[in-house]
Amino acid sequence: MTQFPVFLYQCPGTWPGDGYTFAIRPASDQAEFDAAVTDGWYPTIPGAVEAWKAPQPSPTPVEAPEASLPPLDAPPTREEIEAKCADLGITVHHKHSDSTLLKKIDDALAALRETSDGLDQA
Repeated sequence: MTQFPVFLYQCPGTWPGDGYTFAIRPASDQAEFDAAVTDGWYPTIPGAVEAWKAPQPSPTPVEAPEASLPPLDAPPTREEIEAKCADLGITVHHKHSDSTLLKKIDDALAALRETSDGLDQA
């Protein structure tokens, strides 16, 4: 059983040692002792020095996630084409190719532009 109060040690610190420096922290009961040990303090100077000199694992680099967005100049996906067709009221048949549907979208948008131009002039 530990007799309290006790001192705990951590390297580096403000007190000089033989090739190292150390800090001192008191603990007046078991709870303070346990909290200090959890925070990286050691009951002996040699323990603190050994922990300080031990090689530290280098942090694992965090890789950026793969870009989930397609390039801006990528052609629309079938899902996007079908969604636009639904917006414009174009019937989609599973046998329609993407190019056929894109042509239908272009025609529908052109018709909408003509209609809106006619309304602007009225």
